Amino acid sequence: MTGLRWTLGIVIVLVTAGWVALITIASNFRRSFGGSEQSPLLFIASVMALMLVMASVAWPERRALLHVVAVLMLAWCVGCVFLARDTVFAATLGLIYAAGWFLFYYRAVWR
Repeated sequence: MTGLRWTLGIVIVLVTAGWVALITIASNFRRSFGGSEQSPLLFIASVMALMLVMASVAWPERRALLHVVAVLMLAWCVGCVFLARDTVFAATLGLIYAAGWFLFYYRAVWR
């Protein structure tokens, strides 16, 4: 269980850091061509969702948090299915992470 928590935690930290870097670089790139920036609400909402997933891995004793993140992870899975139309590799990685998180969720809630 500890190895799974560490793996999920490290992956979500890397994904969050990469997502923040991608949004920052993309926003600067769009501005250089005279385009408008992305909505700050998109940035804040996505980072907050990733932070919730991170918190659920850090504090598995908070059952309400785990249940909220379970709903979020279901939405993640639906997003991965829609993403699979464009890029199967990224969607598969997302679904593998979600499967790992649901295994963690099962073991944390129903020990």
